[in-house]
Amino acid sequence: MLKNNTDKLTIDVKNNINMNKGSILKVINDCKENIEKNNYKSFDIFDALTAGWIDRITKPSPLLRRIAIQLNAKSPVNLHWLGMKRMQHTKTISDMLWLGSLGESDQVKNDITLEPLFNMLMSRRINGTSVWGLNFPYTTRFIDADRNMANLYNTCTTGIAIAEYCSKTGRNLEVLPEIYKDLCLTFNYINEGNKGFFIYYPGQKHPTYNVNALALFLFSKINEISGKLVVPKERLDEMIELIVDEQLEDGSWYYSRSDKGKWVDGFHSGFIIESLVYCYLHGSESAALKNAIDKAINFYVERMFTVDGYPKYFDYSGRFPIESQNCAQAIQTLAVIVEYGRKDVLPLLDKLVDNTIDTLYSGKGYFYYKKESFYTNKQSYFRWSTTPMLVALKHVCNLNGSN
Repeated sequence: MLKNNTDKLTIDVKNNINMNKGSILKVINDCKENIEKNNYKSFDIFDALTAGWIDRITKPSPLLRRIAIQLNAKSPVNLHWLGMKRMQHTKTISDMLWLGSLGESDQVKNDITLEPLFNMLMSRRINGTSVWGLNFPYTTRFIDADRNMANLYNTCTTGIAIAEYCSKTGRNLEVLPEIYKDLCLTFNYINEGNKGFFIYYPGQKHPTYNVNALALFLFSKINEISGKLVVPKERLDEMIELIVDEQLEDGSWYYSRSDKGKWVDGFHSGFIIESLVYCYLHGSESAALKNAIDKAINFYVERMFTVDGYPKYFDYSGRFPIESQNCAQAIQTLAVIVEYGRKDVLPLLDKLVDNTIDTLYSGKGYFYYKKESFYTNKQSYFRWSTTPMLVALKHVCNLNGSN
């Protein structure tokens, strides 16, 4: 009886998502039109140092640079009048290429609008090699990066978008092995015997688990599309072993092995799960990897959402902040979990999509940055908020084969 009720609930929720697809697709199309109208340019949550005078006076001190970035990011008042620049951010463009590649193959193959996006990404490579960075100065507790410093996150997200584009169009396939080769030349691979990892930024020593999971996603996709082992199986196995071996007992992962990275958050947890599911379904069928995925999904679903369907920012958080990128990744992760076979998360996905659009969609072609308990930060950030949401919502639409 319980199984029959569960099956009926799953059918009801899928029908509800199906009925909402028209409104979801309208949100996607309105946002796409707004992004194109603005030539892909927007401010960014972390763009304080794009103001020349802030960059100059903080340059002697990484601490001052971090303070400036965080003040700009966390201020309830829009501070971009201080001289920050609207920019075409690399992640905005790669997300738009990924979004355009998520339609049906025949439709995508003939979509001439994708080629300019691919060319824009290729023009943004660092020093002419197939690796990518933020393209603006940025300082964290881990790194002080200038606008020309590549990082593993942007290289992987750009590579994944290009791989999706290559897969659907059959064009520019020769770029995929170049991305792997240049990634290996730029980011040191640290071998620890039966496990290993790539560093996030040049010069770092500790593994960051989420970006290494993204690298596994990218490498699995490159091998699948290429039809051969561009990335050696031994390399994949070592990286899988790192992530499986250093998973916490409850199924989560810290941000990093470094003492500076001992926290668990929803956004990074989500794309670790998404990446490992792809790797499992399209490459490695390791029993240990499946066990790690199952533990991670249980933790994520049970511990990283409120009872009313909002994603927690940290494992100890409540409903607030309702943050755009965290919501986008949660939507995409749950859609991938459904594809993995866990249809029991469909009711949560349904609530999450409704909550996110009701709370964060502006109605004007972009998503707000975040809602706190007493105010909503309505700043428009394409890279951080809107384009990740479009890719996530398209994943939901594609669950039932909608275009």
